[in-house]
Amino acid sequence: MGPSIDAKKLRDYVAETNSYTLYEHDGLVELRFSPEFPEAMGHLPEGQSVEHIMLGKEENGRISFYRFITRSAFGETSSEMSDEDDPIMEWLKYI
Repeated sequence: MGPSIDAKKLRDYVAETNSYTLYEHDGLVELRFSPEFPEAMGHLPEGQSVEHIMLGKEENGRISFYRFITRSAFGETSSEMSDEDDPIMEWLKYI
């Protein structure tokens, strides 16, 4: 399984951050967010929004993510994550 985070910690973060939405059903998790901070705005395609979707599973109080999806004006890309230290998910360490 890929990168993981304490489930309560992530839920609290999402509750405090308007640009994140967390969907949960039967142990499956979908985290959706759009980067809205100034550092990200310069990387967006033609100034249009980008949506990131992370798919994961909750087990024993931790959410482990296995897929990272990006939807933008350029279409959709998807990356499988199998390493706990996947560089895409480095930001989880700062929550």
